[in-house]
Amino acid sequence: MKLKELYEKVINKLKEAEIPNPQLEALIIISESLNIPKYKVITEPDLDIINYQEVLKVAEKRAKRYPLAYLINKKEFFGITFYIEEGVLIPRPETEILVEEILKILPTDKEIIGLDIGTGSGVVSLSLLKNRENLRMYATDISEKALKITEKNAKILKLYDRIKIIKSNLFENIDEKFDFIVSNPPYIPEEEYEYLQEEVKKEPKEALISKEGIYFYEEIIKQAKNYLKEDGFLAFEIGYNQAEKVKQILKSYGYEDIKIIKDLQDIERVIIARR
Repeated sequence: MKLKELYEKVINKLKEAEIPNPQLEALIIISESLNIPKYKVITEPDLDIINYQEVLKVAEKRAKRYPLAYLINKKEFFGITFYIEEGVLIPRPETEILVEEILKILPTDKEIIGLDIGTGSGVVSLSLLKNRENLRMYATDISEKALKITEKNAKILKLYDRIKIIKSNLFENIDEKFDFIVSNPPYIPEEEYEYLQEEVKKEPKEALISKEGIYFYEEIIKQAKNYLKEDGFLAFEIGYNQAEKVKQILKSYGYEDIKIIKDLQDIERVIIARR
């Protein structure tokens, strides 16, 4: 089969399934499956493809709303390519705001240490480490799969010497004090789960769903003062309607300088507060 024909077949399959950006996704699927640069699909349309069946298998799975990041085992986040596989949350562009806001606060002239609760694939911790040489991170999760993938990403990015990866339910196995604590916890209420996109439902439910949406915020805020240095801060990603609830919880536990940051869609997305 010629490359041009394969490209058209993949596009049509994705279009039928109403996948957004079918041309771009077709390029990515072919490029990753055949290990060729994307531009070749356009510049060498008459290239003979022997193993085209593999490409069509991947396209078939994508048409069934299987997330692209799981199919190609990668996702770009904060300008860095991360290894991703089924069993961990796929990084979202909105979470880049969390990283960006933390980097604005972190000093560059002294050694600092941070804790990332519910690290998933490690994207928040590792993006911070990549951008701050004076930083060390602790990254925790209850999922063995998540911890393995965080370790893999840390090694790929040559950041393994500055991250400590720990299996822990919230602060259970933590005995250090930190300059900051960051978390993008599960924050979708159980009753909203059925309305999520099919792709999202292929991600681990425990990384998405929380009791009433705010359970983990309350638990982290309640315990965090025991693990924050005197002038330390907390930083969370929050759901579209949770800013006021989380702000009130922070206030009730004595946190100050509470700042809420909106995303590009004007949705309140990140909240930061000082101890």
